[in-house]
Amino acid sequence: MPRDRSAMISAALTRTGSLRRPVSRLGGRRVGRIAHVRRYREIAGVLVKYGFVDVVQALHLSPYLAAGRRMLSAVGRDVTPTLSRAKRLRLAFEALGPTFIKFGQALSTHADVLPSDVVAELALLQDCVPPLAPGVAEQAIEDAFGRAIGELFADFSTTPLAAASIAQVHRATLHSGAVVAVKVRRPGIETLIDADLAILADLAALAEHSVPETALYSLSDLVEEFARTIRREQDLAREGRIMARVAAQFEGDQTVRFPAICWPLTTPAVLTMELLGGVKVSAVGTAEAPDLSPEVVARRGADVVLKQILVHGLFHADPHPGNILVLPGNVVALIDFGIVGRINREMRDRLADTILAVWRHDADRLAEIVLAVATPLGPVDASELARDLEEMIDTYADVPVGDLALGAVFVSITEAMARHRLKLPADLLLLIKAVATIESVGARLDPSFRMVAHAAPLVQRLVEQKHTPGALALRAADAGHEAFGLLRALPRDLAEIARKARTDGLQIQFVHRNFDHFIREMDRSSNRLSFAIVIAAVVIASAVVMHAGTGPHTFGFPTLGLGGFVVAGVLGIGLAIGILKSGRL
Repeated sequence: MPRDRSAMISAALTRTGSLRRPVSRLGGRRVGRIAHVRRYREIAGVLVKYGFVDVVQALHLSPYLAAGRRMLSAVGRDVTPTLSRAKRLRLAFEALGPTFIKFGQALSTHADVLPSDVVAELALLQDCVPPLAPGVAEQAIEDAFGRAIGELFADFSTTPLAAASIAQVHRATLHSGAVVAVKVRRPGIETLIDADLAILADLAALAEHSVPETALYSLSDLVEEFARTIRREQDLAREGRIMARVAAQFEGDQTVRFPAICWPLTTPAVLTMELLGGVKVSAVGTAEAPDLSPEVVARRGADVVLKQILVHGLFHADPHPGNILVLPGNVVALIDFGIVGRINREMRDRLADTILAVWRHDADRLAEIVLAVATPLGPVDASELARDLEEMIDTYADVPVGDLALGAVFVSITEAMARHRLKLPADLLLLIKAVATIESVGARLDPSFRMVAHAAPLVQRLVEQKHTPGALALRAADAGHEAFGLLRALPRDLAEIARKARTDGLQIQFVHRNFDHFIREMDRSSNRLSFAIVIAAVVIASAVVMHAGTGPHTFGFPTLGLGGFVVAGVLGIGLAIGILKSGRL
């Protein structure tokens, strides 16, 4: 994508971070803006501050600026010319608060849509906010349960262990003596997020309307996708259910732990869970954790993420160092399941095939998989895609397979897909981010760690298991069941077609694309042709009259013939001018 184009797209995305529940494309925008005038002013001011004057103008936000900044907008002068546009985009997101920060983090997974420099900058966004004022968390807990904090906990620490945009975590002790972590949703955060989502849905729709390039990248779809994610993240009871489900999938595995949930003290606004000890994974290999093995932790961390993805299909989508603890005995513990991804069995099989294709440097197989899982946003040249992926694979040809960085390869694949306007499902983008993140964690612990080499044996086992007699019999049974369902429905469908043919007539609808443009061109061409025929007829008739020499004469020539030539000349000149102006001879 050209740089000027990507700059406009990345700029237009600056505030696309908020969906609302369906907003009418144009009519709803006016209502939304009236309801959130102060926030629109803040957004417009931040955009101008960080040099996105063109975006303010494109989105018609200038009226929300104060007089001085409106003059700046009119001049179109950037206030931070020394920083790259991508960096200014990140700073603008940070200045606009929690919803925009989270939206920027979500966009950072979209290497299939956004320029690489924008993706790299947005990946630096950190969800760090000041803690709630003293007493606010306690009051939120009491409101959630309708009981005093002392009745719920024997002890409750007023100092939070961690604070983020949606919730913060406190240490507490149950009356049974068990030590727990209490995650409390920030009061009023739902209203704030809904307001921002409404604004950003409006701005996404307006960006697609005002900046044609942005429509190619489905900004409104990106906002919809983000809205679903952040609304789920606000439901802490849902997070607890997912954590319990993942823990059940790893039951009996002594190398991994997940916090146990205290269900009597859990609601959508409060999540109470076991407080695990240990240290953060970043401390492994330091004097703080001398008994822990970085090499073992790196491989166990990779194992737990790979098994979630390839075996169970439900995975922690944000395994950064802050969400990984290590307990004595090199036991890996994952916390904070606010963001998770899901992939079905078919997609897991394709992912395994992808890893094997990378392992074997098989570009043709990789192209087949990409075309099978991606959604085209326009016409796709399969042969061009295959060549592009082959060139990408060739860049790794001299790299020993054991040294390949799987996360980097995945990112290269998504960038190749972006060039061919292929869009990956949201959960696959989360998967790529999860793999890249855990791979970087493993590499920091053990510089010799490589995800491809580590994952290949597991993937090979899974592929082999697909071809065992039991697995083949199961797939055959599934296919047979599906075929039987189709056959069973076939008579009913045929009867429905026959009924519609008898009553309404059998109608076939054709969907054309750009056919109206073809019709306009045909109309224009036929009009010109008809005009030329008329001119030719006038010329021929005039020549006949001139040759006959009948009728009144002017300057010694028949007046009617002379007049015909003049009219034909004027019409011919007009036709020639029209053709020249069109630029199509």
